[in-house]
Amino acid sequence: MAELKYSKNILREPFFQASPEFGGGTIFKHTNDDNMGVVYEHICIDDSRWALHGNHVSETHELFCFIGANPENIRDLGAEISFRLGPNQEEFLINDTTVMTVPAGLKYGPVTVKKFSKPFILLRIINMKERQQKLDEEAKLENDFAVKAMLEGSEVAKRGNKFWMNNVRGPFYMEYEPGWTGTSIWAHHDEYKAGISLGYHCIVTPYDVRMNHGHDFHETLAFLSGDPKNIRELGAEVAVRLGDEQEVHTFNTPTIISMPPGLKHCPMLVDKITKPVIFLEVSATKLFKGKPEDR
Repeated sequence: MAELKYSKNILREPFFQASPEFGGGTIFKHTNDDNMGVVYEHICIDDSRWALHGNHVSETHELFCFIGANPENIRDLGAEISFRLGPNQEEFLINDTTVMTVPAGLKYGPVTVKKFSKPFILLRIINMKERQQKLDEEAKLENDFAVKAMLEGSEVAKRGNKFWMNNVRGPFYMEYEPGWTGTSIWAHHDEYKAGISLGYHCIVTPYDVRMNHGHDFHETLAFLSGDPKNIRELGAEVAVRLGDEQEVHTFNTPTIISMPPGLKHCPMLVDKITKPVIFLEVSATKLFKGKPEDR
């Protein structure tokens, strides 16, 4: 049987070994093999002794998203994390679902677990160098106040911390679309100033997207197990149509759908659900929107 035209856009078995500093276990990961310009890792932290020791400086913008491991109640983090940020190692205590946004060149770490009652998720999202260079040039032209404050600190401190704008909770939405349950993170307007659009949702009933559409940016839709102890078991079936040809692709294991600019997609149906599914959307754009001519 001939391979389908868009098979390369269905990234199956996206499992890799984490680096030792992130536990060394098996993790769900999007690499840059599709030239999106963004890498992300979904890591379950199940050891109270976990820590990211020392000081670090990233060459590109990174997001550290601390999320409750129960996808139906992500606000229940089940831990307290100390995240140090900036040249003076300002401490931020995290005990709720929170995104720490770290621009290129800003010192961070150590990151340590101070209290632990159950596993939590660390979603780490990283811009690649070429994409970061483009974003940096745009930031210079736009003279964005928030980007400058996240890199240098605000002139006015909050609870003694100048880098309070780097500590973001949410934005949160409750059961916004049919098929989603509980609380979602839905950041589609460059809330983290990283040029990245993020959605983190839980699906427990059939999720049906009928409108065929495309975007002028690279979008990925990832479907992950809601059970951190069985990350290879999706517990659902996904069917999606891709391209003008409406080519049908189906899968029932954790998978990423990778769609470069202009690739039309949907209808899409998530069905035959036996346990909560994490629906993660990560896009390489500051502002998530569809092109009218693609609708």
